[in-house]
Amino acid sequence: MATDEELLIQAARRELRNRRSGRNLLLALAVAAVFAVIGWVLVFRVRPLVKAIPFLPLGGVTSWLLVAGIVAFVIAGLIVAGALLMANPRKRWGDPVVGACPACGNWTLRQDTMAPAGPGAGGLGNAPRGVVTLCDTKGCGYASATVTTASRAG
Repeated sequence: MATDEELLIQAARRELRNRRSGRNLLLALAVAAVFAVIGWVLVFRVRPLVKAIPFLPLGGVTSWLLVAGIVAFVIAGLIVAGALLMANPRKRWGDPVVGACPACGNWTLRQDTMAPAGPGAGGLGNAPRGVVTLCDTKGCGYASATVTTASRAG
């Protein structure tokens, strides 16, 4: 069983790797594309199809289809904006730390608060929380963790 510090460091490295690879950004953009397609289908396909049916008084239905389509477009736009702000691969992980890395000597230490979620963490309610410090230099494996809330598992 991994210690709380090891769980926090693993979660920080996983988050850093996902951000650098652009995986989080691609996932968010894919979800935004799904919402945009739903909005497009509702506004430009389903609504005109319903309006084309003769002798069918569906004014309220077509209005709601228009509103639902516009809402889907707005959600897609908000997801794209959030993805570009939060999941951008060019945005560095964590906050800068004053001081040199004990392993490589570079001034590239970054830290962030972590709460790992996953199979080894025991669920969000039982997961440890803490501050993780990583060196941002390529090839340097320095990592340290300070547990602020210990895990409640076993």
